[in-house]
Amino acid sequence: MSAPPRQSAAFWFTSTFLPAPLAIGFLGPLQGLTLGQSLLAIIPAVLLGSLVPYRRTTSGILLLPVALVLHALHLEILSRISHHLLPGQALNWQLMALMLAALLAFIGPRLLYRAQAWLALPLILAFALLTLGALLMLEVDTAQRQPGFSWSAFGLLAGMAALWQISLTPMASKGTPHYLGLALPALWLMSLGALMASAIPAVDSVVSLRLVGERTLPGLGSVAVLLLALAMVGAMAVHGHAQFVAFSANPWKTKARVLLLAGFLSLLVLWNPLQFSLY
Repeated sequence: MSAPPRQSAAFWFTSTFLPAPLAIGFLGPLQGLTLGQSLLAIIPAVLLGSLVPYRRTTSGILLLPVALVLHALHLEILSRISHHLLPGQALNWQLMALMLAALLAFIGPRLLYRAQAWLALPLILAFALLTLGALLMLEVDTAQRQPGFSWSAFGLLAGMAALWQISLTPMASKGTPHYLGLALPALWLMSLGALMASAIPAVDSVVSLRLVGERTLPGLGSVAVLLLALAMVGAMAVHGHAQFVAFSANPWKTKARVLLLAGFLSLLVLWNPLQFSLY
């Protein structure tokens, strides 16, 4: 589906504005890198990783395992969010998120584009306030766990940042709006994660995010985390719809929805025993 450049950029911005890049930003300071060293690893890796070319003929094969891995990651983060902010059991919220994502993926791009584009503005406003508060309140490089520069830590951070961006490129088309929508959220959240990790002893990105938000403005931390949860559900729907589009390009078009449904069902089958063993 074609969309105006502004809406397209907002759509991809929301679809990649997720907790995982925030956690990647934590890796550098957790291993002894300073904020400046972490940014030197993050920025080139994100910009170059967003430019990696791909072949549409093979993207359908790659999307299913990538989507399942990202779904599992989002569900794990949603579980942590539910423990801090949401009533009831985490498993119920995870199942609800999966069903909502599957529904949005099957309905198609029109509603998905609008929902993700509308969510972009609240995300930007909430995280702009939170980032400003972090810059004003936090003392940079005061919480390093192991002092000293390490090339292995630098390489790990750069590699993870690049791999995150590379995993997203099969979903997007070429063009400036798509590139900006992929690169800006990663640059913002990874840098914010590195800033928080360099100043806050806690190693949990979600807890740290909420802490900084609440110190900036009462209620802001909870709002920011809940907005991230909504963005994760939208991102799961985007991956699901991308699978359908990729498989629909092949002659066996009627099997596309079955494969997409099988991906979600297999994740449910694998996820339920794991949840019961963890909780």
